[in-house]
Amino acid sequence: MRSYYAHLEQAKPAVQNTIPSKPVYRSSAIFPVIQAEGISSRILFMGYWILKRNIKEIACVITLRSTEGTVLSRSTMSITESKTYRIELHDQLALAGLSITDDFMGSLEIEFFSTQNLVFPYPAVDINYYGPQFSTIVHTAQRVYNDFDDLRNNSQTAVPESGFNIYAKDDQEPFFTLINGAAACENNTVTMEFYNRDQEVLTHTLELGSLAPYQTFFCFPARLCDLKHFLKGDVGTAKIYFKVNWAFPRLVAGNWNHRFQALNITHTYYDCEKAVSKTDYWFTPKSGWHPASLMIPVCADTKHFTNVYFYPIYSPTHFSVGIEIYNEKGHLLGAKNPTTEVLSPSSELIKISLKDLCEELNIAPQENLAARLYANEILNHPIPSRIKIGLDIGSTQKQLPCNICVNLQPFNPAYEGKPSTFRWLPFLADQPRPTVWIMNSSPQVEYEQTAKLTLTFFREKDPETLVYHLDLPANGFLTLDLSKHVDLKDFFGDHIGWLTVQSSNPYTTTYYFTESSVGIVGGDHGF
Repeated sequence: MRSYYAHLEQAKPAVQNTIPSKPVYRSSAIFPVIQAEGISSRILFMGYWILKRNIKEIACVITLRSTEGTVLSRSTMSITESKTYRIELHDQLALAGLSITDDFMGSLEIEFFSTQNLVFPYPAVDINYYGPQFSTIVHTAQRVYNDFDDLRNNSQTAVPESGFNIYAKDDQEPFFTLINGAAACENNTVTMEFYNRDQEVLTHTLELGSLAPYQTFFCFPARLCDLKHFLKGDVGTAKIYFKVNWAFPRLVAGNWNHRFQALNITHTYYDCEKAVSKTDYWFTPKSGWHPASLMIPVCADTKHFTNVYFYPIYSPTHFSVGIEIYNEKGHLLGAKNPTTEVLSPSSELIKISLKDLCEELNIAPQENLAARLYANEILNHPIPSRIKIGLDIGSTQKQLPCNICVNLQPFNPAYEGKPSTFRWLPFLADQPRPTVWIMNSSPQVEYEQTAKLTLTFFREKDPETLVYHLDLPANGFLTLDLSKHVDLKDFFGDHIGWLTVQSSNPYTTTYYFTESSVGIVGGDHGF
């Protein structure tokens, strides 16, 4: 695990008369992929380097491997346009001479190379599993390290991975995947700790033996222990202790619904319960600022629910959480402080129903609202630098909700002088009911800064763009529903697109979602 402070330092420009950071000429991601009845896989990205870094050409290498780590196919392409790109698994299977209809599990690695500094070794790419009944998506999780410096810098401490929701029912089971890196990993043991609503813990250990280079392991823990009985029909969470060699240990995890042949996925996150160094906590903010905050989408009409989860993963502390509810114009509709308290270490998975909170605050059921979550110190306990939550938006049909991994953003004085920000995200226009949310909020208690936005939309077939200009009020948000924007629908033409958001302030955030006809919701935050 790399400290949050170290992550911030990487993004800083070099100071004069100091040794600059080592440049990054390779950026990569490696994902588990699945081809099965009703389930397909693809990698999505846009040529953002051309816009953000002014890099005119990127070389891309795509490698398909079996679960054993054997290379099945390899292809290359050149990225020269800031448009949408899509890598379908079935095309890679065909390239390997394999059936595009037979079941397949393995991995797909995508590598980007440049003669100019890419800055970050992890690229902004997404894995999208989709089918007739669902679409689910998550950004870069695992990657194979570039060199020893990369490995050392990102392995300051070894911690379990956690921070995701699991369900075990007759037709539904959790899963996670781990992909080994470029060197074999001997004597591999996976220990799983499961947590239920009653704060009980179930532990199961699996001896994997040796993992070959690039080997992919799909784990279905409900087939190994009685998770269905343990979870009692409710949501739970897990911690995973494991080893991989020469790969960043961030895992793809989720749940598989066998009734609809559908998945929901997210990525795991650090278990920080034993992280107690000075850099694991954030400094006290100046007056007029919350220690950390985050604005999130809320769907609280009669057809949807929105839940927020706090996991038993935080550095030892005690803090409370306040919540404010806003409409799209940034008007405060109601607030509750504190809404809950978080004590760590703990075995408690804390669930906050924002639909119930809106009812408690006498806020009429509405499809589109926003919630600003903020952390408060209790008795001078320091605020952790990482407060990761799970954001679930789902249908009242109670099929699979999304489970977005996102962090409260700590007060950072360096942001105050930042004049703008650049965000980008996919618009899943070929999937059912695609929506995009753009939000404007900050940790400032009385936030009043309007965001002037330029939205630029990109498509796959050519480098043509469509541009919107608009203002977003403080604590306000914008939703883009493809069914209500004929110009966007015509522009994308039932194909995936991307958009960039250029904002006049640094506090703009983005999310995107899809919802299938059977009520399965997928989504993630933007880059």
